[in-house]
Amino acid sequence: MLTVTDIIEKRRKIWEERHDVEYDKEYVRAAVRKILATPFLVQAVKARPYVLIEIAFYIVDKKRNTVPFFFNDVQRDFVKQLQTVGTDKPFFVLKGRQQGFTSLITAMQLSFAIVRKNFSGFTMADRSDNTLAIFNDKARVVYDRLPDELKPSEKFNSRNEMFFDKLNSSWRIATATDQVGRSRTLNFVHFSEVAFYE
Repeated sequence: MLTVTDIIEKRRKIWEERHDVEYDKEYVRAAVRKILATPFLVQAVKARPYVLIEIAFYIVDKKRNTVPFFFNDVQRDFVKQLQTVGTDKPFFVLKGRQQGFTSLITAMQLSFAIVRKNFSGFTMADRSDNTLAIFNDKARVVYDRLPDELKPSEKFNSRNEMFFDKLNSSWRIATATDQVGRSRTLNFVHFSEVAFYE
């Protein structure tokens, strides 16, 4: 029986053999269609939406190449901790720079927003330029490259928020201020560069 892990491993193997983005896009489309046509695979994705990252997401690497979003060691360790510990308590992540953590969390929030009903994800950044960079470089670029079959109906896709009306789900980003995030019920919050908040 085909599993989401099988789909990810096959994508990884094909990528290692070919390093061909166009071929990978064809594989991703076929994988997404297979998942959507198979109820137990749909349930597996709904249970852990972040598996979609390695199934269908792309990222721009440090050499400015578009590549499949496969977890690096730091990202894989965080996902493992998340699966082990759960989400009842917050995670405080002390890490080195440029390990792809904001990219991972943004992709995770996006995966939840496009899969789960009534999801509300929120990221807060330290400065307005970082707010724009996270939204444009780590969220919008990833979302725009998804196969159409994975994109839910959008009510709007603005400078700082994506809202999917049929799911009533959203992902939003803002710059840290004393009033930001008030009057909202949030399911998944990421405070980026919190040490630099005023």
